[in-house]
Amino acid sequence: MAKVDLHVHCSERSGCAVTPEEEQVKAAVAAGLDGIVFTDHYKLPDPQRLAALNRKYAPFKIYAGIEITADDEDWLVIGVPDPGLERMDWKYPELYAYVRARGGFLVLAHPFRYRPKIRADIDRFPPDAIEVHSHNTPPAFEAEIRAIAARLGLALLTNSDAHAAKSLGVYFNEIPGVLDGEAGFVERLFLLKDRPYGK
Repeated sequence: MAKVDLHVHCSERSGCAVTPEEEQVKAAVAAGLDGIVFTDHYKLPDPQRLAALNRKYAPFKIYAGIEITADDEDWLVIGVPDPGLERMDWKYPELYAYVRARGGFLVLAHPFRYRPKIRADIDRFPPDAIEVHSHNTPPAFEAEIRAIAARLGLALLTNSDAHAAKSLGVYFNEIPGVLDGEAGFVERLFLLKDRPYGK
């Protein structure tokens, strides 16, 4: 099993983050993680920069993702390195179809963070996973999050939503197999739906 945090921000691409990407990588390595996914707001990592970081910190793995707000909820998209995602006007059904058509992994991030009801239609358009624990997921809603995951067949994720290096290492997911390229990594994320995991 590999320990991977699927929700990490850096100051280069997220205005709310305080730690640069390389310092986030170093903090994750120091915390004993095996990999992270950069999921900055509306901005994908540069592929060449990501490749350079992967070479420098191998065997640690850094993957590309993005965080998008749609229908008053925040969504992580992993495995779709498409600049077409870098928009601020998404509606959730449209985002769902876009990710599905490209084989990506879709996560409802920190549900109930801003309001006590999920406004997006996740019954008609279920994501692949939902965050049950993070620094920004309200603990009071854990039972409800777990019930949603059970009803819709979603994987339960534990991610940091780290905007600063000090937040890394507290939450992570155990991903089956050995980490390698992005396509194989995304395939293993889908396996989490058959083995929901959450601390």
